[in-house]
Amino acid sequence: MSNNEFEARVRGRLIKFPAVDGLTDIELSAIVGQVEEKIRKVEESLNIVDTSKLAILAAFDFAVELYNLRQKSETNREADSKKLEDMVARLESTLEEK
Repeated sequence: MSNNEFEARVRGRLIKFPAVDGLTDIELSAIVGQVEEKIRKVEESLNIVDTSKLAILAAFDFAVELYNLRQKSETNREADSKKLEDMVARLESTLEEK
């Protein structure tokens, strides 16, 4: 195995994953664990045994979570910008009064 790969078992199958800069093997193992857990939840909730369909549905579920997090982050960023603009305006107003 090269330094560009990380091996882990997913549903009993040994898979070589590309290494990710900045992540340790322990962190990559935790991520693989999240993937396995997501697949298990999809399998239980939809009663599907087709592994490729399970993988696609698990990937879709992760993509939905990522989309929601990005939307929430953007909303928070906009709210923070508005708060900063309000604070700057108040400070400028206070400084002009003096």
